[in-house]
Amino acid sequence: MKPQAVLCSAAAVFMLAVSSSCLAAESPGAEEAKALLNKAVTYFDKNGVARALCAFNDPNGDFHKAPLYVFAINMDGVYFAHSAAPTLIGTSLRDTRDAAGQPIGVLVMGAVATEKETAVEYKWLNYKTNKVENKHTFLKKVGEFVLGVGYYTR
Repeated sequence: MKPQAVLCSAAAVFMLAVSSSCLAAESPGAEEAKALLNKAVTYFDKNGVARALCAFNDPNGDFHKAPLYVFAINMDGVYFAHSAAPTLIGTSLRDTRDAAGQPIGVLVMGAVATEKETAVEYKWLNYKTNKVENKHTFLKKVGEFVLGVGYYTR
């Protein structure tokens, strides 16, 4: 085999390996977000409110897989869990606007007022990249709380 053919083959194999590793490093999507939300709902149901909120607030725990994390709000829109931005705990989502000025509190609370399980889209800070990106969030009502997990769609 000629040296030039060997180099071309090696370059092709290298490019394939690089592109495969880039695909593996892509951000989590809908399936991973839904799975984390379902895991959170199961944990909430099995362990109760206090234990679940503690687990959801642990930035190193099972419910924070950056950039995915579980957040919890009560039916008044107050944050009880948010491991990516703990300063939000105790604040109201009702008064929150996304990066485009859309009132996401109204969006979220309106969506869960009529549906036990739903999804919303808005622009939010990706705490991992520190950039504002499009976010798709799955929501589920559990007792007197709404649990959510979103993923960035760029």
